[in-house]
Amino acid sequence: MGQLSFFTVIPAGKVDFELVMEYAFLSPLVVGIVTGVIDYLAILPLYLILGHLAWVLLIPVVEGVRGFNHLDGLLDFGDALMIRGTQEERRRALRDVAVGAGGVGLLVVYLTIFYVATQVMGGTGFTTLYQLISAEVLSRVVGLLSLSISKPMEGSSLGKAFHERLKGKWPVLLVESVPFLSLCSLIVTAILTILFVYAGKRVLGGSSGDLTGMAITLSFPIMLISEVKCYPFSLPHLL
Repeated sequence: MGQLSFFTVIPAGKVDFELVMEYAFLSPLVVGIVTGVIDYLAILPLYLILGHLAWVLLIPVVEGVRGFNHLDGLLDFGDALMIRGTQEERRRALRDVAVGAGGVGLLVVYLTIFYVATQVMGGTGFTTLYQLISAEVLSRVVGLLSLSISKPMEGSSLGKAFHERLKGKWPVLLVESVPFLSLCSLIVTAILTILFVYAGKRVLGGSSGDLTGMAITLSFPIMLISEVKCYPFSLPHLL
């Protein structure tokens, strides 16, 4: 349960960092399923009152459950991305606590994609629950895949520690994702993973905790769109 306490604001017991890192490859399932259910239960009563408008409130619900931790990684990476200098200068921008134009710009991109995702959501049946869980699981798979197959950037102690535990675990991450994949989300998972690995290598010289947080954050609304649009090709629907 330490996975929940580490990756969310859910008080699921004391965090043992060694155990969290050792079993981080299970976090897409453990954290993704729980947070997907929470997303659904939070919107359900609001949907009865506000109708489809309630889905816009999914944005603060998702970020609130995460404690805005992954969002911080997105802001930091956005600032690093806009630096025209060396990778070392970009890494310094990544560690700067102040939020610059790059961070704000990437935040606007994220919120825009997320808003579009809320507009394609349907009702509140089992299909919607499955789509929310799938997006939570798959976005975390993308983030951890990026961290597991890409060497850590220089000076990323936490990223290095997680990388060492995740190295060689990418087949397990892929197996975990199978029940939640549709034709679209399979393609999207591959594209996003390649994109984030490339971005980390090009911008920072490797992966980091901030890059992983950014990957999870940006992937979620994209995965949600792909799950909704390609649900007829998903495993539950085909079965």
